[in-house]
Amino acid sequence: MARALVDTGAIVALINRADRYHSQAVRWFDGFRGQLLTTEAVITESAYLLRGRSEHQRAALDWVQRARKAGMLQVLPVEDHAALAGIIAKYADLPCDYADATLIALAERTGVLQIATIDQGDFSAYRVSGHRRFRILIGS
Repeated sequence: MARALVDTGAIVALINRADRYHSQAVRWFDGFRGQLLTTEAVITESAYLLRGRSEHQRAALDWVQRARKAGMLQVLPVEDHAALAGIIAKYADLPCDYADATLIALAERTGVLQIATIDQGDFSAYRVSGHRRFRILIGS
């Protein structure tokens, strides 16, 4: 079964029709067959970025709930906050935020390198286990 991580930008683009990546995100999510993985930090950041329109926040949270209920989305917990601090320090020049660090740690834990993100710059620079690159699935 295909597996992919989901980043904030992909969720925001999926929900917000005014987002320049909306069409790409809709096509990608509609066509993906497999298991999506993310973290609570990504959901929190998505809701924060969509705060300007409460209907967008509700739509994002509804999507998360439906996807979880359908078994296509897993929201996995953070297991090691000290490791996240190390990831953030390693990429301080980008800068790497908390949500990105949780996805890097999740990739290291699961081995999943495919990521639904529009953040090409940062996720092109991040490495998993020192040398493996992410495969960006939206906006590339």
